[in-house]
Amino acid sequence: MTEPIHVLHVDDDPAFAELTATFLERADDRFVVDSVTSVEAGLDRLAATDVDCVVSDYEMDRLTGIEFLDAIRTGYGDLPFVLFTGKGSEEIASEAISAGVTDYLQKGRGTDRYTILAHRISNAVSAHRSRAESESRRQRLEGILTAVPGCVVQVDADGQFVFANERAKAVLGLTRATLTDCAYNDIEWGIRDLDGDPIPDAELPFRRVYETGEPLYGYRHTIRWPDGTEKVLLVNGAPTFDDDGAVESVLFSLVDVTDRRAQERRLEVTTHRLDLALEATDTGVWEWDLETDAVVWDETLERVMGLEPGTFEGTYEAFAARIHRADLDDVERRLERALETDGDYRIECRMRRADGTVLWTESHATVVDNEKGRRMVGIHHDITDRKRREAEVERTNRRLDSILESTTTPMFLKDADGRYLLVNDHYRRLFGLSDSEVIGRTDAEIHPTTMAAEVGANDRRVLDAAEPLRTTERIVVDGEKRTFLTSKVPVHDGTDDGPPNAVFGVAKDITEREAYRTTLERQNELLEQFAGVVSHDLRSPITVAQGRLELASEECDSVHLDDAADALARSQELIGDLLALSRQGRGTDEIESVSLADAVDACWRTVETGTATLAVETTGTIRADRSRLGQLLQNLVRNAVEHGSPGDRTDDSSVSITVGDLNDGFYVADDGPGIPPDVRERAFETASEGTPGFGLGIVAQVAAAHGWTVRIAESEGGGARFEISGVESA
Repeated sequence: MTEPIHVLHVDDDPAFAELTATFLERADDRFVVDSVTSVEAGLDRLAATDVDCVVSDYEMDRLTGIEFLDAIRTGYGDLPFVLFTGKGSEEIASEAISAGVTDYLQKGRGTDRYTILAHRISNAVSAHRSRAESESRRQRLEGILTAVPGCVVQVDADGQFVFANERAKAVLGLTRATLTDCAYNDIEWGIRDLDGDPIPDAELPFRRVYETGEPLYGYRHTIRWPDGTEKVLLVNGAPTFDDDGAVESVLFSLVDVTDRRAQERRLEVTTHRLDLALEATDTGVWEWDLETDAVVWDETLERVMGLEPGTFEGTYEAFAARIHRADLDDVERRLERALETDGDYRIECRMRRADGTVLWTESHATVVDNEKGRRMVGIHHDITDRKRREAEVERTNRRLDSILESTTTPMFLKDADGRYLLVNDHYRRLFGLSDSEVIGRTDAEIHPTTMAAEVGANDRRVLDAAEPLRTTERIVVDGEKRTFLTSKVPVHDGTDDGPPNAVFGVAKDITEREAYRTTLERQNELLEQFAGVVSHDLRSPITVAQGRLELASEECDSVHLDDAADALARSQELIGDLLALSRQGRGTDEIESVSLADAVDACWRTVETGTATLAVETTGTIRADRSRLGQLLQNLVRNAVEHGSPGDRTDDSSVSITVGDLNDGFYVADDGPGIPPDVRERAFETASEGTPGFGLGIVAQVAAAHGWTVRIAESEGGGARFEISGVESA
C-alpha cells in the first residue's frame, strides 16, 4: 500500500478550497486533502491530526499566510509549507523565503497550476520524509555505536573526528572531547607501520576507505599515545553514504592489539598448529610457505578431502584448484587482505573432494613470521552438516512465514514496550492497516484508548508472569466493538532463563458465538423457571390426590384405587423427568476420569429395580461429568426395568440388564420386549406416542453435552440395546 500524503489547505474562499482539493486528489491518488477557511482553523487542525504538507493562501481575513507560516515554524519545525496565492510580487516572495517557506506558487489561470502544485507538494513531502528518515537513521546509528562495547569512531569527509564512543578513551588514550578536535592524520598520532616506517597518506585507512568506497578489514598500524607510549591498533573501517551515493563519512572499529602482537611474535609454528587444530574436532591443518609457494596438508585435511595420507603436496594453485569456482574470488580477496595486514583470515567456502563431491568448509588462518620464514598456517573444518541444518532451518522459517501470512486468524508479535514487531496479512486486512502504519507503533497509537488499555494490560500480565494467557478482549473494528478470544504467550530471546522480551498472540473473532451463548443462557434460565413453576403447580394437586386415595383405601377396597395410585405415581415421575430434561441444555460442568463400573453400581443403588438383575461387563475408565453420567445410566436402567418388567413380558421372568464396553464407548442392554425398529428413530423425542417418555430425552441430552452419540439396536436377548459411542477413554 502506497503511503498517503495528508495535505492541509487553508484558503478563505470555500469554493476555491473545494476546487483545489478536487484537482489535487485527482492529480495524485496518494493525496488526502483537508480544507479549512481560516488560519485559526488550520492551527486547530494541525494540533488534532497528522499533516504532511500545508498549502496556504497569502491574503486572508485576519492573518496572512506569512503569519501562518511563522506559527507553523514555531510549533512544527520544518513541516513543508507551500504558499499558493493569487497575490504575487517580489516583495511577497522575498518575505516568504525569509520566513522559511518550502515553496511558492501563484494561482494563475488554468488547471495546469494544480498539476504543478501537486508536483511541488509531492517533492516537498518526499524531501521532508527523506530528511526525517536520514535523521532517524543517524540517531539510531549513534545510539548503537554508543552502546557498542568496542572502540568506535566516525571521521567525516574532511578527515575530522566527529564521533567517538566511551571506549575510545581507553583505546586511544584521549577523552571524547579531545578526540573530536583531531584529524585522522594529525602528526601527534605518530602513525607508523609495524616495522616502524611512516605510512603515506594515500595508504592510511581513512584515505583508502574514502577513496575506494570499500570496507577495510584487519589493517594494523602503530600510534603514539599522549604520554609517548606506542600502541598497535587493529583497524576495521566501513564507509557511510549520502543520498547521492557519495561517501560522507567513515566508521572505524579500533582494537588495541599491542599485547596480542607481542604474543604473536613469540609463538612458534607448532603452537599455531595446535591452537588452530583445537578450535574444532575433525579439523585439517594446512601450511603455506609464502617464500617458496609450497602448500602442505596434514593427514586429517587429506582425509577430509578424500585423499590418501601423504598424497597432497603442491603449490597454492593446487590448493586453489580444490576451491569451488563460485567462492574462489572471495577466498583470494580475503587471503590478499590478510597478507597485506598480517591479519587473520576467516571464510566459509565450498571445496571439491577427490571424488568430485562438494563439501562446505570453515577456514581460519594467520600469518606467522619468524626465523623459519614467513608463512600462513590455517585450518579447514568440514561444516557441511551444519550448512545443511542451516538450510533446513531457513526452509522451515520460510514455511512458517508462509503459514503466518496465509492463516485466517490475526497474529502479531510485540516487544516488551508494546511496539509491534510483526503482524500477519489477516491482521492487516482486519484493521485496514499497512505494515508501515503498525510496525514500531503501540496499540495506544493506532487503536482507541479503551481497547489499547485492555490489550496492553493483558500483554503486561503475560510478560510479568512469563506464562501464557487465554482471555477475551473487546476489539474495535471499523468502529464496531467485537469480542475476540486471544491466546498470548511470552517469547524469550534465545533462552528461557531470562525474562520474556516479547509477546506473540493469536486472536479469533467470537462475537457471534458470545451473543449466541448469552441468548442460550437466558433461554435456559427461562426454561428452568418455567419447568419449576409447572412441576410445582402439578405436584401440589397430585400430592393431594395421593393423600385422598390413601384415605379412601382405608375405607374401601377396590382395584380401581390401586390403578389410580399407580397413575399418580407415574405422573410424579414424569414431572421429575420434565424438570431434569429442562436442565440438560447446560454444558458439562466438570470432566474427570470416572470408572464406568463404579458409576453403574452407584446408579443401581439409587433406582427401584425390583427383581431385575444386573451384569457389569466393563472395566474401563472414561472421561465424563460424573453427575451427568449418573443421570444417563439411571434413565437407561429405569427404562429397562419399567418396560421389561413381568407385566410387559410374555413369561414371568425378571428383566436382565447388561453394561459392557464398545471400542469407543459402552452399551446398556436388556432382554425385555425391546423397541420396535419403526419407533427407534423417535425414541429420544419426549413423550411422543409409542416411545418411553422423557427418560430417553434426558439420555440424548446428556450424551450431546459430552459430544457422544447414542444409537438403539436389538440386544442378543431380543431386548433394547443402547450404544453410546465417541467416548474418550481416561
